[in-house]
Amino acid sequence: MMFFKNIMFNISYEDIISRIKEEKQLSEEEINQRIKDKLRQLSDLISKEGAAHIVANELGVKVVDVAKEIKVQKLLSGMSNVILTGKVVRINDVIIYMRNGKEGKVCSLILGDETGLIRVVFWDLHHIEKIENGSITDGTILKIKNAYVKSNNGYKELHLGNRGEIEINPPGVDMQVNETHSFDFVKKKIVEVQEGDMNIGIYGTIVQIFEPHFYEACSFCGKKLEHSEDGFLCRTHGRVTAELIPVLNLFLDDGTESLRAVAFRQQVETLLGLTKEGVLEMREDGSKFDHLRGELLGKQVILIGRIIKNEIFDRKEMMIQRFIEPQPDELIKEMER
Repeated sequence: MMFFKNIMFNISYEDIISRIKEEKQLSEEEINQRIKDKLRQLSDLISKEGAAHIVANELGVKVVDVAKEIKVQKLLSGMSNVILTGKVVRINDVIIYMRNGKEGKVCSLILGDETGLIRVVFWDLHHIEKIENGSITDGTILKIKNAYVKSNNGYKELHLGNRGEIEINPPGVDMQVNETHSFDFVKKKIVEVQEGDMNIGIYGTIVQIFEPHFYEACSFCGKKLEHSEDGFLCRTHGRVTAELIPVLNLFLDDGTESLRAVAFRQQVETLLGLTKEGVLEMREDGSKFDHLRGELLGKQVILIGRIIKNEIFDRKEMMIQRFIEPQPDELIKEMER
């Protein structure tokens, strides 16, 4: 019986309960009682999660492996062989890394269906190439097969390795996505945030915003470049062509405090509602930003990102990973609260 104590389950107790409730139409009280009975039966030699797995199995509820297509909302950590169809909401930059002296790539995107959004991570170079050559862009519909679900800092992610398969824009498939629904982030007030917080969502008003500035970065790895007499140098890739990276600073206020937030790259484009070229034009002509500043000041948004500490000013700041424009009904609810 000690075998059960050594099993490592990645699926949370709450997720198992939710799956049983949905498939068997049992109340949460009834499910919890069955789990308590199982714990007593096995003399408490297994964990609560282990007992929940056994109860699910006895009821014929499969909570890990997936053999048929599934929706985002039903994904659980630990699932494998996942089949899922969704629309690309946002593509993140391709990241180049070094491991054991070899260069590798990883890229992620946000995929959504009518039930929610999830981050999808690509590790296979053939899949990443489809992003680099423009075969996969924002709005592309993807049917993903043989993916697996992992937990990252408590949030679910879908990973696609070399066994994974991608079908681009499958015929006859249309997809409506609610971008504000079911994408994992923790909503907090500014006064509550702590250094190191990840996937924090803050609802507030932009009270100050500054003209973007730019720095030169390596076109391969995205790291800031050093100036030399012969051009730009990357510590990893040597002499390279420089890529201009925009940086946008703003202050968000939610009624409890104000917080400085910083956006880079695509997030700058999204916040300003411009193309990459449109943002770069501001480097030559700062007046192009003036009318945008007026539109953005007083705008109510949800900023999502991670919290860092600015050692120079001894204050907490947010590194923006994405932002959401609240829908009118959400604005009303927030004002009522």
